[in-house]
Amino acid sequence: MDMDYDAIVIGTGFGGTIAATRLAQQQKKVLMLERGTWWVTPEQLGKPPQNAPKPIPQWAKENNQPLQYWPRPDHRDGLLDLFAAIRHDANRDGLYQYSIFKQAHVLTASGVGGGSLIYSNVTLRPEPEVLQSIGLALGDTEYKTAYDWMASFRGHLNKIVTKIPLPGRDVSNLGPDDYLYLDRSRVLKDAAAAVSAKLGVATAWEPLDLSIIEYDPERGATSDAAKAHTFCERQGRCLLGCLPAARHTLNKTLYTRLLANPQSGVTLSPLTEAQHLRRVDGGYEVTFRDDRDDGQEKTVSAPLVFLAGGTLGTTEMLLRSRDVGGLQLSDALGTRFSTNGDFGAFVLNTAKPVYSTRGPINTCHVQVKFDGVHMTIEDSAIPSMFAALASTLLGVLDNFAKREAFRAKMLFSWTFKALPDLRDFFPQLPDTYDPTSFQTEAEMVSNIFFFNVMAQDEANGVFRLNRNRLDLDWPQPVAQQPVFAKIETLLKAFTEEMRGPNGRYAAFPLWQGLANRKLVITHPLGGCPIGATSADGVVDALGRVFDGSKPPGSTDVLPGLYVVDGSVIPGALAANPTLTIAAQALKTVTAALP
Repeated sequence: MDMDYDAIVIGTGFGGTIAATRLAQQQKKVLMLERGTWWVTPEQLGKPPQNAPKPIPQWAKENNQPLQYWPRPDHRDGLLDLFAAIRHDANRDGLYQYSIFKQAHVLTASGVGGGSLIYSNVTLRPEPEVLQSIGLALGDTEYKTAYDWMASFRGHLNKIVTKIPLPGRDVSNLGPDDYLYLDRSRVLKDAAAAVSAKLGVATAWEPLDLSIIEYDPERGATSDAAKAHTFCERQGRCLLGCLPAARHTLNKTLYTRLLANPQSGVTLSPLTEAQHLRRVDGGYEVTFRDDRDDGQEKTVSAPLVFLAGGTLGTTEMLLRSRDVGGLQLSDALGTRFSTNGDFGAFVLNTAKPVYSTRGPINTCHVQVKFDGVHMTIEDSAIPSMFAALASTLLGVLDNFAKREAFRAKMLFSWTFKALPDLRDFFPQLPDTYDPTSFQTEAEMVSNIFFFNVMAQDEANGVFRLNRNRLDLDWPQPVAQQPVFAKIETLLKAFTEEMRGPNGRYAAFPLWQGLANRKLVITHPLGGCPIGATSADGVVDALGRVFDGSKPPGSTDVLPGLYVVDGSVIPGALAANPTLTIAAQALKTVTAALP
């Protein structure tokens, strides 16, 4: 049968964008399906760069592309704006997909640019031992290719651990100028050295490589800041959308490198959520829901299909393709889900101020092997929008009555998408003799340090469809996996080095306080794992989908069907997964499009 396109790319995250750029280079006619909308900053550049394409809002209006703006007010009223951007059945154009499962909650994105819209910009390579332990065959060549693609299609990486840009300086060691470090970066640096000496484990502190534009006169007119007329303003809200537009998000890549050029051959269809696919003569037919047309189901076809809907999206679509579309797939579909060891915790009342609202979301990290487990510990910002909520919530968790009252308020606000009234927890009149009265958002969390941790879990979660909805569970309670106890042991050692006289360790509230040992996962992996054969994987090492019609143990694949997102990663990376997902996607696309 005649095909509508040369290729269909489902999703616009890292794998989808990589596939689209390579397909465009081969002059293919490509359709990209994206369930979300465009999200951009409402702030306009005072002086646009010369020869820049028209602004995205203008282009979107001219091309009938739905566009929304980041949640903005950087105080507690901004939570209303945030709630309005949460995706659910009655708000299908929301940005934040917050999936609640029995044992864990998973945060993903829904928008043009995929996960890059809400991630912390970290570009980090996992330890080789970790990759070897999960059987992921990526080495120097694959990672160099990924770094090169990032630099070419996004921009230069920068280390941002200081309060102001320091062009040309080695920010790993500022010596007598360490007062220029962001306070939380310096506190983690000092704690790492102390913990290393006490526990006898290597805890080297390093600034993170961030996909953020920094002021850089060293490169002159060729610097990203000079070309884009912006740089990081340390607003601490990367996950909520960068108002100065200093992040290298993929919506910019798609627009400037593909969509702004009518000759690229790439068409983007937003608010179109792929439901399932089935084999047809010559390729595949994809059925999608068109939310621009009252949710009507429509179909398109192509000989090549690249699945890039993310761990949850791709796994759900393939499960539905098996059950509804009759696509024969490996029995490993839905298995090897990994939490990536995601874990959050706090130090309350740090000895030295950390001012958690300032700086990028993550600035620095410590990679350590503790009790046989690889871990990455990062600092994390608390955006000003959450400052009142965070300081209030963490302050009441030790008081049962207040905790229960707060839990009720939060449940009401979540149910009705309304801002909880926090005035019960604050004095009503300012007292100018008391510095804790009527604090700024920065002051509210000035002595609260937020840990962001990733580690090696058992990667044994299982996805299934339950009444046509994705469900996630584990053979045994995931909270009982030993890795989380080891994480807390190490974090408590860091807490001892960071806390003041009244300081203490506090786990993330859903782990202890508002719920009982529930995880919040921001780096979901697996579901369509790489395997040597169809007996233990859904795809092979090149991302080609195994043909489930053949006996288990076969290496035969379905022609023209590829997975290029985090669902193929067969276990925890114990690090931010972006670079690894890009490296694997490039490996797949290079093999598919020689």
